[in-house]
Amino acid sequence: MSANKNFTNHLDRSVLLLFLGFFLVSAGTVTYKYVNRASCNEVLFSMDAKEYRVGEMIKLTDNSPNSSQWEWDFGDSSEISTVKSPLHIFDREGEYKVKLKINDLCERVETVVIKERLKLLDSTKFPIFELPSEIRVGKTLNVKDETDNATTWEWRFGEGSTIDAKTKRATYVFEEPGIKTVSLVVNGDLEYVTKKRIEVLPLPGQKTGVADIAEIERDRPSRIKNAPTSEPIKDAPTTATIKDAPTTSDKPSAAPYISEKEFSRKVLLVSNETLTAKSFSDFFCGDINKPIIVNGDNTTFLVFCEDIKGKKVKLKSLEIFRNKGSNCITNITVEYKKSWF
Repeated sequence: MSANKNFTNHLDRSVLLLFLGFFLVSAGTVTYKYVNRASCNEVLFSMDAKEYRVGEMIKLTDNSPNSSQWEWDFGDSSEISTVKSPLHIFDREGEYKVKLKINDLCERVETVVIKERLKLLDSTKFPIFELPSEIRVGKTLNVKDETDNATTWEWRFGEGSTIDAKTKRATYVFEEPGIKTVSLVVNGDLEYVTKKRIEVLPLPGQKTGVADIAEIERDRPSRIKNAPTSEPIKDAPTTATIKDAPTTSDKPSAAPYISEKEFSRKVLLVSNETLTAKSFSDFFCGDINKPIIVNGDNTTFLVFCEDIKGKKVKLKSLEIFRNKGSNCITNITVEYKKSWF
């Protein structure tokens, strides 16, 4: 009887010690997880690049305290990196979720937007022509292409959406005052366009407000004479730049600043016919017929506004390029799609 009692007391003590051991282990585990989870709020990393574009190198750096192990997932199905500061290149444009996991426990996710690869243009392929800084309404402008090996020409003088001349030499008579952009494409290569600005002075007593270019295009008669001119043209070529910023005249105008977000909002107002292309005139320094790129194709801002007018559209991306001196918008790249809902 005494032996059974001692065995029972020993069993009770063993069970008690076993439960006590489980309690201590569980408490320790919970405490460890709590402490480490609390530190997960301090997972920090940075991304640094010259440009966030396809093919550009991006440096990622973990800035978290007390980190000793790293797992970088770049969100593009590439190999996981296990170093503190990896270098990475994205092969396609898009939005990527970059995730960092440290010490096999704590995680942080940041979004990076990669834009399309910049095209490297050959500056020697840009058309060459001379343009005076100013001319008066009603006077004849004479231009001549000086580009080597050019066989076709497309002149635009900034007062309409169509090609104004298709010859090496061309003449033009401006009917409206203001800052106009004269552009030339040779051999049909739209990637290489030279654009220069000219100030068209009003006639004495003429108003200088910006006219609606679309209305001018409908009402004005043909003003181009393609016959060669006998007036001499200076042979000094101009240096074309890779950027689309046009050569400024002696009296450049200044444009108000507009963010890409606000510009996108106004574009959508054009689609529902609340605004027109003319509403953007100040941002383009009067030239709303500026060449732009829409869904990878070359067009003009005026034509783009006409194409989306009265349609439901969704902008996927919009990027603005400006003249650093005047802040005038020189080019825009737009990607959009029609929305049916």
